[in-house]
Amino acid sequence: MKPVRKLLAGLSVLAVVGLVAACADETEPIVSPEDNPPTIQLTAPNGGEVVQPGSNVEITWTATDDIGVVGVDLSYLSGGFEAAIATGLTGSSYTWQVPDANVFSVTVKAVAKDTVGQTGEDESDNIFAIIANSARGYVGSSICRNCHFSYSEGMLNSGHPYKLNEVVNGQAPEYPHSEVPTPPPGALRAAWSDIAYVIGGYGWKALFLTADSGWIMTNAMDGVDVQYNLPRSDLGGGLPAEWAPYQTTDAARKPYDCGACHTTGWQSFADNGGVHQDGLVGIAGTWEETGITCEECHGPGANHVASQSASDISVDDSGVLCNQCHVRGDAQTVSASGGFVTNEQQYNELLAGPHADLGCNDCHDAHVGVLYGNAANGGIVETCESCHPDQAANNSHNSAPDCVDCHMSRATMSARAVHSFEGDVRTHIFRINADGNLTKDDMFNAGGTFMDKGWVTLDFACYSCHTDPVSTDGGGFSQKTMAELAAKAAGIHN
Repeated sequence: MKPVRKLLAGLSVLAVVGLVAACADETEPIVSPEDNPPTIQLTAPNGGEVVQPGSNVEITWTATDDIGVVGVDLSYLSGGFEAAIATGLTGSSYTWQVPDANVFSVTVKAVAKDTVGQTGEDESDNIFAIIANSARGYVGSSICRNCHFSYSEGMLNSGHPYKLNEVVNGQAPEYPHSEVPTPPPGALRAAWSDIAYVIGGYGWKALFLTADSGWIMTNAMDGVDVQYNLPRSDLGGGLPAEWAPYQTTDAARKPYDCGACHTTGWQSFADNGGVHQDGLVGIAGTWEETGITCEECHGPGANHVASQSASDISVDDSGVLCNQCHVRGDAQTVSASGGFVTNEQQYNELLAGPHADLGCNDCHDAHVGVLYGNAANGGIVETCESCHPDQAANNSHNSAPDCVDCHMSRATMSARAVHSFEGDVRTHIFRINADGNLTKDDMFNAGGTFMDKGWVTLDFACYSCHTDPVSTDGGGFSQKTMAELAAKAAGIHN
């Protein structure tokens, strides 16, 4: 029996072994750790950064793998373009010297590799920018132009960028519709190499800052007429260019402290601790860019360029920004000089008239302007008829004047007057007093230094076309007495 028991025992052992083998055949195969791809998380840069061209940026990441990460490859992407930064990196950071050029919409990509060639990758969550920018975050209007081309084109066709213009390499500044000749003939400084900057040169007039000191040239300082008045084909049948006097009696040097309304990012001595632009002692402050350009109204643009988010730029269409420069003194007072309203106070005038509740942008597109045909090319976004459809002047003006010919007469003067009833800037007062017993002298105080009325008189409104029979001044059309003008004005909108 014993042998039988041994045989059965042997069979039992074989059965158990077979059962174990069968069970082993049904289990999952053991997986090698190398079969799982690595993971990587890019921790910086991660979007919104502003980086100076040619500077260093620290790229950081965290990479893991079952066995180990062999290396990390870095690249940057911009507008569908990808370029390598570094390959086969170990560790968790790399100092990248970025391109020495402006690059927009940048992201960084990191790719980790393991021992069997599997990869994992990550990319910056948001875009950033490699752009030249100042310590205050200004980038310059040429950067804005890359994305906002149409606005830039309109602006460059308007007068705002030409409030101050640099003379580069002794060459005259360039303007879209005008030109400024060689500086005042006979002046102590009569060549472009003697001039650092030109004030204006678009629309009305130009003045000059000297290259040796930055003072504004004056008659008293240079002994000749130093203000250049541009030709005006739209005034008085055509006015030629001329040299005119500026500051004839004040012999003191005149500093340039006009940057708040002539430049972008102006800082006075109180703001910058007494620094002169370009080291020129006659310039009482510094700026980021000459002229009124994008960032003067929208604020420093570096963060906006980096993120391309509207929340990172200022947009104020209320007219408040316009009022900071198109104002003179107390906004509730309209100053006057020489029988005309003084220039640069459209806000003062608007408050004095019936349209005080309007904002500048209700009628204007600040990116376009109104001179040189710009008004008809988008500079005016709403015409008078939009709000006053039933107020057309219907009682027989053969020349069919526009609303602005009468209601925005040139009662204001910037560079020169055409005659005693016409300056060279349209008023924003709008209201006309049709009393034929009142003349322009009744608009001003006894000293003629400010307006104390919220209207213009018929002689200002009408004698830019008609002629005053008393003074013989006017536009050369039919002579009309003040009484005749008053009679015509009665019911003119019927």
